[in-house]
Amino acid sequence: MQYPDSFLGSRADALLDVVILSLAIIIPIVIYSWNTAKKEKFKKHRNTQIILFVVLAIVVYFFELDMKAHGGIFEMVKGSRYANTTFMSVSIYFHTFLSISTSLIWFLLIIFSLFKFNRNPKPNSFSNAHKLWGKIGMIDMILTGVTGVQLYIIGFVL
Repeated sequence: MQYPDSFLGSRADALLDVVILSLAIIIPIVIYSWNTAKKEKFKKHRNTQIILFVVLAIVVYFFELDMKAHGGIFEMVKGSRYANTTFMSVSIYFHTFLSISTSLIWFLLIIFSLFKFNRNPKPNSFSNAHKLWGKIGMIDMILTGVTGVQLYIIGFVL
């Protein structure tokens, strides 16, 4: 499947533009969601997290299809002045590591939380573990967003 050219003016296609914009939008929403939990608006926090996860899962699915259609990320960034450099390789692998760890943490935390907190979420014996893994996941998500933007810039803008 071929997507239209970048609407942000880069060498990427429009789908990668959507992915990068979603990363930029997701970070403030993750912080907002964290604040809703701090304010004990647990249902809003739960619903925000589930919606974010579903939307990102859809975006990542299409992103992976795009990558496969283009022969992978290393093929896609060949036009970059950083192509075939250690910097580019480390950037790609580090971002990939963060993306996978974020996805796993987020997915597992949502599943466990849905079982442990039921329909009317409120603090219980799972709360401390949820807070710990929530903070780890949030930091991981922010780092994923930052490294994604960095990778987009060095891979498709510079």
